[in-house]
Amino acid sequence: MNTLFLVSFLVSSIVTGANSSEMALNRTSNEVTQNEEETQSISDPINTEKQQDAVLKFINVDVAAVSTYEVQAFDSLASVSGGNYTDDETMYLELVETTIPAYEKAVSQARTIDVQGEELVGMKKQIVKATETFYEGLILQRQALEQQDENLITQSNLKLEEYFQLVDAYHAEMELLSKKYDIEYKDAPSQSGQLEQTEEGDFL
Repeated sequence: MNTLFLVSFLVSSIVTGANSSEMALNRTSNEVTQNEEETQSISDPINTEKQQDAVLKFINVDVAAVSTYEVQAFDSLASVSGGNYTDDETMYLELVETTIPAYEKAVSQARTIDVQGEELVGMKKQIVKATETFYEGLILQRQALEQQDENLITQSNLKLEEYFQLVDAYHAEMELLSKKYDIEYKDAPSQSGQLEQTEEGDFL
């Protein structure tokens, strides 16, 4: 086996979308004309405002909590892959002792998000699916090192690619949902192309 494909640097969609410093809020007044005011029920603006608050909480609080653990896992993985790769044993120990435990917390945090409204239920499902997919990829990497199985490496890379696709889909739908509630949503560009081919020695 000549190569091991690993992600040298991962940008989490969850991190990007969740950090309040990267979320510009643009709450418009939603002014309506006199005729619209006469026909609009008094409950409509209240419900809209509540859902707007729910979306903001989802992005800036709930998803931010997931991102905290994702960053830990990504930093850990980056420390032993790409240009930082040294040998399989070092990578294996980092995966088992730091990367995987940190990402287990990210998955758990995603699953326990409490959302309000059917729209956010769908967004939560996307985040859960994305984190579960990346976690599966990490487990496959660990198994590949344990079993010296190149096929498992290929399967792991496919999971990582699927993760990036799920991330992009999440961003696109969250942007649309944010616009609906007059929230300016900004995310960093996907870096799914930043997969490096890492030269390796023998497996463990």
